[in-house]
Amino acid sequence: SGHRDDVTRARTFLGSIRFAREEMFHPIRALSGGQKAKLLLTRMMLEGSDVLVLDEPVNGLDPQGIVEIRELLLRLNREHQITILLSSHILDELARLATHYGFLDRGRMVQEVSAGEVEAACRKCTHVEVSDVAVLARVLDGMGLDYAIDSPHTANIYAHPHVTELVQALADAGCQVSSMHQQDESLESYYMSLVGGEDHG
Repeated sequence: SGHRDDVTRARTFLGSIRFAREEMFHPIRALSGGQKAKLLLTRMMLEGSDVLVLDEPVNGLDPQGIVEIRELLLRLNREHQITILLSSHILDELARLATHYGFLDRGRMVQEVSAGEVEAACRKCTHVEVSDVAVLARVLDGMGLDYAIDSPHTANIYAHPHVTELVQALADAGCQVSSMHQQDESLESYYMSLVGGEDHG
């Protein structure tokens, strides 16, 4: 009875993750890479694993397979409370999954950070360089704009300021604008800034 229940549970779960009924009876060697990965993850779930350690789980999969494995990993985490430790070089894919990051460089942990902190660092913003950042802060506060001070002369504005209006308000307060540009850092560029891009080409 226990074995029959396990088989039923496995078939029900596989069916819910787009595993065709006929595929359940195929030899494992006849399955695609994506279906083999689904089968392995299903086995881990049925065995009651609390933690999965996966190395490049979407490597070699087609776009549909990548999406399906991503959805399965999220489901295992949310519905079955399985902690997943994932190693991957596909950083944009990690950004869709991770709640915490550990960035490695040559086998050494260079930073451990939450997804929220990475998201804040990678937010789209307007980077501005001025003669007096204290004046800039007062003007931005007056405009009700969200910002973060980087240095005595630079800040990131997390909004879409009316450029002419901002520059004029700063000029009226005796503050000159040296430069202003849009900035949108990807997870990949964030990682490269941590480890030094020139040595990792």
